[in-house]
Parts: sequence; structure tokens; C-alpha cells
Amino acid sequence: MTTIERPPARGRARRFWEGAHRWGWFEETSALYTARTGVAARRLFLYPPGTTSAERRAIVFRRRWPAIGGLLALLPALVLAPAPAVVAIGAMLAVYAAGFVVALVATRRVWRECRVIRCSTVAVGEEYETYGDERLVTASLASLLALERARDEGRIDEVGFEFGWSRVYDLALARRAE
Repeated sequence: MTTIERPPARGRARRFWEGAHRWGWFEETSALYTARTGVAARRLFLYPPGTTSAERRAIVFRRRWPAIGGLLALLPALVLAPAPAVVAIGAMLAVYAAGFVVALVATRRVWRECRVIRCSTVAVGEEYETYGDERLVTASLASLLALERARDEGRIDEVGFEFGWSRVYDLALARRAE
């Protein structure tokens, strides 16, 4: 019986800069939002298999820039407080826009290749209507998490992990073409 070496554990800093998962991310509306609006939305965002660490960092930067950029745009306003308001606002807009330009340029190749699988459930009276492919979102997420767990436990190697990831990615691509 052969054993496969476990990959090194990802540190907190790496998880922060590159995201929690190498394959992408999953978002789901909160229970509170769902209770208030009657809408439950789920989104699975998949990176193309073989995405490098630098590409993941760029995608995470692009995803987080609207919030972080808004906070960073306040710095020029604080520095330029004695100047006229027009100058401070112009500097704020320049910083915010520059971040978007950097994010767009850094992700121009890989962003087009990313795939998104969405589904939502809407309460209409006493019934629920589902939009999108809920089974595909659930099955894809379960497959990716199982692959990740198997890799972390040493049951599959990096090649097996990439192969499984590419199968989920290809399935999302096939559904998009339909």
C-alpha cells in the first residue's frame, strides 16, 4: 500500500490573501436575510483548474476592493483635510478608481475563465420557487469539499485533486453552454 504525502497546511495569512479554498468560494445568504425577504441565494464561484497563487490573490483583491478601497480612499481625505473639498474628493476618487484599474488588469486573463453556478429559492405565498440548478450547486460544492478533505488527509495527491476540480469546472462550463 502506498501513502501519499500530505500537502503543507495553509497558514492564516495565506488563507486571508488567497481565500479559504484553492478552487474558489461559496456564498449563501444568511438565515436572517432569508427570513426577512423570503429569498435564499447560493453562489459557487469556481477558479479554472491550475490557478496560481498570484492569480488567486488578484481575484481576492478584485472581490474585496469595493469595501477595502472605500476605507483606503478616506486616507487622502484625511491627509488633504486643509485643502479645498474638491481636491480631497478628487484624490479619494483617484485612489478608488486606481484600485479598480489594478484589479481589472491583474485579473484580465483568469476572470474570464472563472465559472459561477447560482441558484435561489423564493417564497411565493405558501410555496417556494427555485431558480437555477440547486442540485448542481449542492453536488459541486460537496464534490469540491470532499476532494479537499481527501487531499488534506493524504488519500489523493495534487494531480487527483486538480483532476476532480477540473471535472466540477467542466460540468459548470457544460451547464453554462445549455
